[in-house]
Amino acid sequence: FPFLPLHSQILCLVIMLFSTNIVAQSQQDNRTNFSCPSDSPPSCETYVTYFAQSPNFLSLTNISNIFDTSPLSIARASNLEPMDDKLVKDQVLLVPVTCGCTGNRSFANISYEINQGDSFYFVATTSYENLTNWRAVMDLNPVLSPNKLPIGIQVVFPLFCKCPSKNQLDKEIKYLITYVWKPGDNVSLVSDKFGASPEDIMSENNYGQNFTAANNLPVLIPVTRLPVLARSPSDGRKGGIRLPAIIGISLGCTLLVLVLAVLLVYVYCLKMKTLNRSASSAETADKLLSGVSGYVSKPTMYETDAIMEATMNLSEQCKIGESVYKA
Repeated sequence: FPFLPLHSQILCLVIMLFSTNIVAQSQQDNRTNFSCPSDSPPSCETYVTYFAQSPNFLSLTNISNIFDTSPLSIARASNLEPMDDKLVKDQVLLVPVTCGCTGNRSFANISYEINQGDSFYFVATTSYENLTNWRAVMDLNPVLSPNKLPIGIQVVFPLFCKCPSKNQLDKEIKYLITYVWKPGDNVSLVSDKFGASPEDIMSENNYGQNFTAANNLPVLIPVTRLPVLARSPSDGRKGGIRLPAIIGISLGCTLLVLVLAVLLVYVYCLKMKTLNRSASSAETADKLLSGVSGYVSKPTMYETDAIMEATMNLSEQCKIGESVYKA
């Protein structure tokens, strides 16, 4: 660009390098085969993985909106309680999708509403976390400009997926889960996470044992059953106790304290009543002895055995009053 000023030449060079980088990323060699197997069903229900991300996708409601599904279906597949809407960053989810053939490729076609600042590349890499790429989106929406999209229009984003072949179904492989490989992943780690065979993962994706070339690209995880994902502690579940449980425990403890307080007061009152009765009995005995002392110089105390012998065990023959006996 010899006819342009120096700063304009630099700007053009930066734009060209940026554009070249995007094209290079979109044309990365994905060795996972997402073509339609001749012996697979025309469509199937399967799953794609999704990592909760801030700031817009930390709730099941927001995530379900971009996948055109219900929060309940994601919660069920992801081993979450139906009411657990809040998520934590990088929490792994399983999103149910319907996979089918578009041309000779397997996709789950999702309708997405364009927002301010969206482009095919931006939505594919951020909102859908590389579950698709901008070239696949452009092929499916050829009349739209990938970088100048009218706000509010519906655009179909094809997410990579695949249905099991007859041979895989015979081996009891029920799902081929689409998973975007992370830089820190390895075959052993991913196989443990999904309960899949390491051999099946390597056979399905053609990366050998080293999946470094698969970083940030979708791969397929063959599983015989839907994996039970480990639950991540969400904001409402930190410490393992939810707010309703905390309220219930607090009310229970308060009630227990009140019951104990009432019980202690009751025991105290009962004890005081018994002491008052004992004091009253002692006072009555003192009065009786005082009355008797008026007739004899000194009251004489007898043992119970002596009284019983003298009255013939309180015989009716010795009774001379309501509770008076002669000895």
